[in-house]
Amino acid sequence: MDIFTQKKLLSRAVVILIVLNMCVIGFVIWKTTNGKHEPSLFPKAEFRDVSGILKTELDLNEKQVEQIKQLRTDFFEKEKILTKQIRNERDSMNQEMFNKHTNDELVKLLAKNIADNEYKMEMLRYDQALQLKKICKPEQLEKFETLVLQIRDYFRPDNQPPPK
Repeated sequence: MDIFTQKKLLSRAVVILIVLNMCVIGFVIWKTTNGKHEPSLFPKAEFRDVSGILKTELDLNEKQVEQIKQLRTDFFEKEKILTKQIRNERDSMNQEMFNKHTNDELVKLLAKNIADNEYKMEMLRYDQALQLKKICKPEQLEKFETLVLQIRDYFRPDNQPPPK
């Protein structure tokens, strides 16, 4: 290959690499500026938990608000206990799995206990939903059906404002 052909090839490669780099930089800038969005339904500054959103959007009375707050407090206490149990059992399972002399029966028992506690957690959520249905009026429940996904999206970790 002569020197002129080699120089043309290198020049073209440099131009292609520059164009690719510019495209990647442009994509990254576009993604960072357009990737973050505020939820369409609720302003971040006003609501820190679901109770405030439900009160405003469902037009709850004070008695209903107190019942929901108590329901959520009870749920979080029970959830905290179950979460701690699950974490402890997972830690024990990990230690046993990577032990020199792994006890297969113990690992299987721990895995079953973890699954049972996860099931209890889901049933706890279901029980909370049943209790919530008892607190709300029928027209509030209809409105709540449409709010469920919006509330979920509102509290997504990637949808939270940056820490100050």
